[in-house]
Amino acid sequence: MIRSFLLVAVLLFQSSGNAWSQIAIESTLAKINSLPPKERQDALIAGARKEGFVEWYGSLLINEVTEISAAFKKRYPFLDVKYTRGGGTNLVGRVLTEIKTGSTNVDIFSGRGNLHPTLMKAGFPAKNSAPFRQELREGFIDKDGYFAGQHTYGLIITYNTRNVAPNRVPTAYQDLLNPEWKGQIALDIESYDWLAGIIDILGEEAALAFARKLAVQNIRLQRGHSLLTQLIAAGELKIMIDGYHYQILTLRQKGAPLDFTVPDPMIIKEPSGVWISRRSPHPHAAALLMDFLFAPEGQQFHAKQFFLSARKDISWDFGGKTIRGIRLVSAEKWGERYSELIKQFDDIFRKKAD
Repeated sequence: MIRSFLLVAVLLFQSSGNAWSQIAIESTLAKINSLPPKERQDALIAGARKEGFVEWYGSLLINEVTEISAAFKKRYPFLDVKYTRGGGTNLVGRVLTEIKTGSTNVDIFSGRGNLHPTLMKAGFPAKNSAPFRQELREGFIDKDGYFAGQHTYGLIITYNTRNVAPNRVPTAYQDLLNPEWKGQIALDIESYDWLAGIIDILGEEAALAFARKLAVQNIRLQRGHSLLTQLIAAGELKIMIDGYHYQILTLRQKGAPLDFTVPDPMIIKEPSGVWISRRSPHPHAAALLMDFLFAPEGQQFHAKQFFLSARKDISWDFGGKTIRGIRLVSAEKWGERYSELIKQFDDIFRKKAD
């Protein structure tokens, strides 16, 4: 009887446009999430039919979202996905402007996990304790129900197989201090997550001391992992400190002379986050899309590209490499310290390069 009442209450508690208040959206999501699975799904579908579409801001490539949206549309033909792509910083600025002017259009926002503290301070995310959260790995969700990490990737030591002999391949970060690598090492100019991971592993004092020693190796700083990986493949440089494992696996399939070693522990970049807006004009449609993004079908879109899935039941593919320890960079911890982290990185690597 109580469950039936909740379902009716959820269906009655619907409006359109920006009439949804922040409290109403969180309350509605809480009520829906308390229902048994079938009643919960029925409530979401009934509300989403009236809403008609979901507005998604994110940094995923258009072709990826097109594929995901087509599969979502096949399951829910009454819903359209309107996607706006941009860089994380630009999209956050847009979201904050919409909040300030009271003209919020976005239902779901996806981007770098370290944006979580900024979004929380702005009052953007809605609490959504959806059942799928129980299926996600440790470190991919926050304890309060606001953040869910969609996927991530490992930071590995990449090398050119034609330029580096098998018996000289560095297997640990300390190996990179060998004089033979001086002037032959690449690092992304904004590899702040890598430094965060090193600090987590070694402790701050030892990590910064190691980074200073590494900087003496005349590191080649360049913006963009894709470009750096191409330079390694072309033989212009021999080693990349912070390669993305999925890029190397993809390029190896195409015949590139690339391989990688996995440090112990391996640094895992903080997961890419997905948040529902507390001011969502289409909260039922947004919740359905969130469910889909974290369901096995939605997660397989990332897994087939060698991304590391959030789900416990989808294995991580490192091309047969042995993985010993891992250190997942915390979006909550380092999001709060990101400005400090940027300064530490720049002081060590960019000033040295200048």
